[in-house]
Amino acid sequence: MNQVRTLQFRHQGFWAISLTLFMVAYNVSVIPAIMPSIVLELNSSVGYIQDILVLFSLVTASFAPTTENLCSFYGRTRVFIFGLILYGIGIALTSFSPTIGILAISFSLLTGLAATPLISTPWAIADLIYGAEAEERVTLALILASTLGGLSGSLLGGYLASTLGWRWAFVPSLSVLILVLLFRRSLPNLAIPHRQPLDWVGGLLSLLGLGSILTGISLAGEFGWWEPKRVFSIAGLVIPPFSISIVPTLVAVGVIILGFFGFWQRRQAKRHGASLLRVGLLRKRGFLLGILTAMLHTMITVGIQFNLYQFVPVALSLNPFRTVLTIIPYNVSMIIVLVAVVKYSVLSNRIAPKYIVCSGIALLAAGIGVLYSCLHPLVPSLGLMPGLIVMGVGSGLFLSYISALTYSAASMDEKPQCYGIYNPIQNLGNSLGRGILGAALVFFASQGIVDGILQNLGRTLPSAQRSEIIAKLQEMLQTFSREELRDVFTNKLPPSTYPLLRSINLDAATSGLKTSLLIALVLTGICFLFTITLPKYPSCRLS
Repeated sequence: MNQVRTLQFRHQGFWAISLTLFMVAYNVSVIPAIMPSIVLELNSSVGYIQDILVLFSLVTASFAPTTENLCSFYGRTRVFIFGLILYGIGIALTSFSPTIGILAISFSLLTGLAATPLISTPWAIADLIYGAEAEERVTLALILASTLGGLSGSLLGGYLASTLGWRWAFVPSLSVLILVLLFRRSLPNLAIPHRQPLDWVGGLLSLLGLGSILTGISLAGEFGWWEPKRVFSIAGLVIPPFSISIVPTLVAVGVIILGFFGFWQRRQAKRHGASLLRVGLLRKRGFLLGILTAMLHTMITVGIQFNLYQFVPVALSLNPFRTVLTIIPYNVSMIIVLVAVVKYSVLSNRIAPKYIVCSGIALLAAGIGVLYSCLHPLVPSLGLMPGLIVMGVGSGLFLSYISALTYSAASMDEKPQCYGIYNPIQNLGNSLGRGILGAALVFFASQGIVDGILQNLGRTLPSAQRSEIIAKLQEMLQTFSREELRDVFTNKLPPSTYPLLRSINLDAATSGLKTSLLIALVLTGICFLFTITLPKYPSCRLS
């Protein structure tokens, strides 16, 4: 009888943690899918939606070390339940947001804070429920749940936005939240053998350090990576007071603060005081290479998908649902590969996991190349499919074993610390992908639009004036609504140029996307160099 009850609790517990990861991935993926509808109804811009997504990743990553500290004081399960409640409040407020500002606060801040324990706790609970006996299969199953959540967010969210309105796209995630709360009794009560005191100083330093770096990255598109596109000021005080962008300043300040954070953690560890995390884990070569490799993959795939969600509606004149259908082959092929790996795990017994990961990155690069070669201003939806499918197969192979290779470098006692570091690094990859590749698309598209208009007018401009106009257009594309952009072009351009503007914009958008794909291809090469340094097998192979 006790054995049957144990199996029932394990079954319900698995559904609770897998549905949690499904829900979080759903909401992150639904925003790009419903972006055109939000921009139109709230009279906003693509740039603001991008900032909201980056801010979500910033909050989640910055709060992760403090979350682990709270879990060690109050208990992981209790923090997890509180996160579920706060997450539900945040999503409900997001769906009712009357302005873009309230949407940013509810989704990026409330949901971002709540998502931190919801992302890390399922992995810790899976370790407790299943242990080493089925770690590889459970890990793949949780990755699959998260991937299915992303697919559902894009597909179902896009459909609901097209038929009922974008606010209805959040209803499925709220339904899943209710199911998780019903299953919460099956979650183990993770005991705290030695309650650790809260490390408020470490929490503040990590929050300020990570927050400063990620804020700088999120502002790169608007203020420039090095040369300032516009002045950053607070209460009339220009920051920095010299002629460089605010971005390197914030990143440098963040790195310095994280240096103090590392010093503080070592000091606390020597004195056996309150410590947010043990930074010694980052000295393990296998773990460090694994998280950097996974971060690069996240950065590449998230950045490409985000750019496609901006390009496809404009180039193909598609609604949100049909846009999702165009991009979804990547997610579908990735899920098929993950399901195949979970079902036929014998693959890892014949081929070293390292080689599976390496082949996944190679296929990802091949898919990006195919996508690049297929792009032209009149490309149909089906023309993008081959490249997206190859990319999806590559990502599926990569994701199937990268976490096992990464976590195997840590001992069982260090596993909770692994989740506290690995997940924030992936959120950093999300921010970098949207920040770097998204900014590249907007910059090169702006450059193409300006050059196309000048060519049509038969005019040339001095380099400095041309750069100033490109920077101004880039700022407008990120901050102006569609109506405001239309008014600017109508009032500033001669009537003879306006009929050709769609063709100019389309050519520029295609060129910008192709350039961002070349950048992604370079990053994929760097990622491949990291993968070849990984161990062939996890240090402790699990059946």
